[in-house]
Amino acid sequence: MAQIRNNFSEWINQQVGTTSTFAFSDALRTPSLSRLAAGVFPTRKDEEWKYTPLSNLLDTSPAEDTSAALDLESIEGLKQAMPDAHTIVFVNGEYSADYSDKLEHLGSSGLSISHLSQLEGNALQLAEDTILESTLTDDNIFQHIALGLSQNGLFIEVEKNVESETPLHIIHVSTAHGVSAFTNPVNVIRLAENSHLKIVEQYASIGEAAVITVPAGYIQLDDGAGLDYYRVSIENAETNHVCNTSVRVSGSGTFKSHQYLLGSKLTRSNLEVGFTGPGGEAVLRGVYLGDENQHLDVRTYLDHAQPHCSSDQHFRGILNGQARGVFNGLVLVREQAQKTDAQQSNKNLLLSRDARVDTKPQLEIFADDVKCAHGATVGELDSDALFYLQSRGIDKKDAALMLTRAFAAEVTQEIDIASLQAYVQSKIAASLDEIVTPNV
Repeated sequence: MAQIRNNFSEWINQQVGTTSTFAFSDALRTPSLSRLAAGVFPTRKDEEWKYTPLSNLLDTSPAEDTSAALDLESIEGLKQAMPDAHTIVFVNGEYSADYSDKLEHLGSSGLSISHLSQLEGNALQLAEDTILESTLTDDNIFQHIALGLSQNGLFIEVEKNVESETPLHIIHVSTAHGVSAFTNPVNVIRLAENSHLKIVEQYASIGEAAVITVPAGYIQLDDGAGLDYYRVSIENAETNHVCNTSVRVSGSGTFKSHQYLLGSKLTRSNLEVGFTGPGGEAVLRGVYLGDENQHLDVRTYLDHAQPHCSSDQHFRGILNGQARGVFNGLVLVREQAQKTDAQQSNKNLLLSRDARVDTKPQLEIFADDVKCAHGATVGELDSDALFYLQSRGIDKKDAALMLTRAFAAEVTQEIDIASLQAYVQSKIAASLDEIVTPNV
């Protein structure tokens, strides 16, 4: 990594010097502020970032907000992904009471949701301890931008033995126009023993402005706890989105993650899962869909540090135009992690000759009693399948659409929330309708 002085880093230094009220204590922020002062950003000389250019992001300098009003129709459209969920909405990084459900309605449900900016005492200490206990092997500066400058986010707790029946839907929507904007929400999530929760986190743009989005998530699952965590990104074509998520899974805990990256100019998703007790399970799924000059980069890191744990990854990419996709997945099986079962698959479909995918599934195994496999493919639509469908009276574009939707559906059909599955599939179908041409 190299020290880079640029528009974005200069803007960050200006924010550090403001009198704003930040979410975390000085003790937690100080190490991050030191990293920000150093101004060391990843470059393409760094192995973990070799495929991901940051020049556009670093040339951006967010300005004062010139946001448009958020109309009811737009927010209701986003809520259709989870109409029966408990909904919390952030507009341009700020919590919106007008569009969110009242937190008091949770009552004695065993699910607690608090705003980070309002935490104090033991609650703040617990949230910060969760962050401090988390680790990222790719400890990039964007994590420290989130921690050092965050003013908004959520602390979510589920009590012991609580099966939360109502999913949580967190919506981050940008309405900025005319100037660049910046948001950096941080979510801290803790599930106590044998508790379960489903969370859908959605990022969307209503305005047309360039936005730098730098979220971070810190998740702790105690023994026997289970979390289904969905992330859906439908941001505009000028957005730069860099996300870091650290997950710790204790004994017999289950973490299920779905990522659907359908928008933005650049997205970098860094998801790291560490097993801290035996018998844990992680299921990771994702689809990234890019067109024109989009860049979609997914990095996963699975640390099998305990025996009898399993991980199963399946990611699919669809690229058109001059879009570029990246999948960089590493599974580390430590010497003591006997009886590990780790599976990893990345399949990619290129719809144009200029589209590109860099896929790098990796296994590092130091135990001798394991079951591990990985694989990756990059290809075009099956010409024989296209010919078969056309021979049945289906025109070429419709045939290509059918095959491409089916390619994505092998992942999306695993979404076990009916409304969310229909929503994601409709967004993918709408995007494919625009990018799949009769000449495919």
